Amino acid sequence: MRPYIYSLIFLLGVNAGALTLDEAIEKTLKTHPDAHAASLRYESAAAASISAESARYPRIDLNAAYYPTKTYVMPVSGAFSTKQSDGFHTDVTGVYSLWDFGRSKKKISAALSFQEGTQGSKNLTASELIEQVWVRYYGVAYAASLIEAAESSVKFYEGEYTRALNMRINGLKTEADALRFKASLLESRDRLESARNIYDKTRLSLALLAGEDTLVTGIQGSLDQRSNTIMAKEYTPELLRQELRERNPRLKVLSAAILQSKALSDAANTERYGEVMLVASAGHDNSLSVYNSYQTGIMGTIPLYDGGKLSAEAQKSRIAHSIALKEFESSERVLWQELYGAYLDLQHADETITAKEGVIEATGKTLRLIEERYKQGLATYLDVLEAQNTLDNGRTGLADAKYQKIRAYAQIQKLLNKGCDNDLCKN
Repeated sequence: MRPYIYSLIFLLGVNAGALTLDEAIEKTLKTHPDAHAASLRYESAAAASISAESARYPRIDLNAAYYPTKTYVMPVSGAFSTKQSDGFHTDVTGVYSLWDFGRSKKKISAALSFQEGTQGSKNLTASELIEQVWVRYYGVAYAASLIEAAESSVKFYEGEYTRALNMRINGLKTEADALRFKASLLESRDRLESARNIYDKTRLSLALLAGEDTLVTGIQGSLDQRSNTIMAKEYTPELLRQELRERNPRLKVLSAAILQSKALSDAANTERYGEVMLVASAGHDNSLSVYNSYQTGIMGTIPLYDGGKLSAEAQKSRIAHSIALKEFESSERVLWQELYGAYLDLQHADETITAKEGVIEATGKTLRLIEERYKQGLATYLDVLEAQNTLDNGRTGLADAKYQKIRAYAQIQKLLNKGCDNDLCKN
């Protein structure tokens, strides 16, 4: 019964209480630390935008000071005398920027671009997590297919080994036949254990991704079902690349970074022009005498000398903008290569699947014929082993081809941000 435990668990999971792909995605996006961190970064950027927006409004400060000892200078009979006393001062001061040559506006624009970039980063994180769920979710199904193929191989070699032993007792076969089938049996059992290890590791990886404390017991999906529903759309390279530029979340992050760096560069270039401010205050003093004071006026500042700081900051911001442009260009090339490669893999996948299915069908018929010939002494055990080995490779190759097709599709979904077109990515 042991060789069929994993297949039984998988088949039971398909029917009752199994985890669906959408459930796995939803749990991952709700519980994964990377998703939470991306949301927090967006909230931080939104707060930074509010902070930058405050430059549009006046600033009002309440100031208060008490001096236990303070020296006062007073003119007396044409001379100055001093007196020590305590002192208290309080005032309300307001400052409003009348004109800063658009610097505040540019900084606000930069903050909004940064916020847009963190939204793109949030979508990027979601897309990457969704791809990981796809890979692990169907990785479990892939491992189950490997187990099924390995179990079939073990069953075959157990039968051939037992038959060879019996035929040797009857003098129909040599010891070499039995030993060779035994070696193949041991190899097939090792492949089965390896497949089981892959199965358990993938289940654990999927569980951790979705925030589960226990291993996933079953998934409601199979390689056959999913690979059959995936179709390679007819794109031209031009349309595919255009969609990449329009939808890819990483490129959106970099586009926002370009806008942010440009706004900061423009703001830095206006620093040398200074600022014109409206200043008003109302104060109260209680020292040697008690009095109130008021002032209202316009104040302008122009930086004359700062040791080259403003020029250096402006140059740094211009370089940052140029770097952002080059990073976008470089990333677009890399992502385009990745996307087109995945699309070619997806297009070629059906041909590979068809070829593997043909190999399995032809080899299965061949194996049955060779087995009969082997029983009659018209074929050697090597012929049987070769046919079975080809059949095993065909079965694992078919499972791998279907899994690679799903992986290519998931990769395209990530690159074109297709996985975030539903409500799951808006939470």
